[in-house]
Amino acid sequence: MKMIIFVLLYTWSVHIFATESTLTELTPSEEKALVDIGKKATIKVSQKLMKTMLGDIKATGLAGAARTWTKSVGLINEVADSFNMGMKIKRPTYQYRNPTNKPNDIDKVALDFFLSEEYDDDKYFSRKIEGKNGTSYVYYQPYPVTEKCLSCHSSKMPDEVKVVLDEKYPNDRSRNIKVGALYALIRVDLPESALK
Repeated sequence: MKMIIFVLLYTWSVHIFATESTLTELTPSEEKALVDIGKKATIKVSQKLMKTMLGDIKATGLAGAARTWTKSVGLINEVADSFNMGMKIKRPTYQYRNPTNKPNDIDKVALDFFLSEEYDDDKYFSRKIEGKNGTSYVYYQPYPVTEKCLSCHSSKMPDEVKVVLDEKYPNDRSRNIKVGALYALIRVDLPESALK
């Protein structure tokens, strides 16, 4: 059954990207290289975001941290730049708060893979993207909801946090998440040169 889901996702992705890009499987050597780099990048991003967020909460409280949390994009870019490979990192999700995290068509293929009923604890989703601008690689790792996330991403968050978020993100889709559920993906993009 898992193979059927994969074939359907693959067929859908080829159809969607036929005019622009095509997602294809990686060779074993490409996959190993991409996974090695992708894991390091996602760990570094997760640690930096969590450390900074917890530090902000400690220094300014939940509402203060919510007020300044647009800095996450800058922190993610710093991590990507630190690899010096032309890497780009993003956190796509259907439950986005910041429109920067709204998924594109390729992100939706990965999100749908992790949200499918046949998902079997795969640790990552990786593909080669071939299109008019050449070849690149993409690695996705799930970013599950933890207890710490609920302080600012659940219906039980304090009223002062809700006020800040209502003002900053009027189209917030990130207020009803549950522990253990998939919140977002960490996406690592690499140019073809990074794996050579």
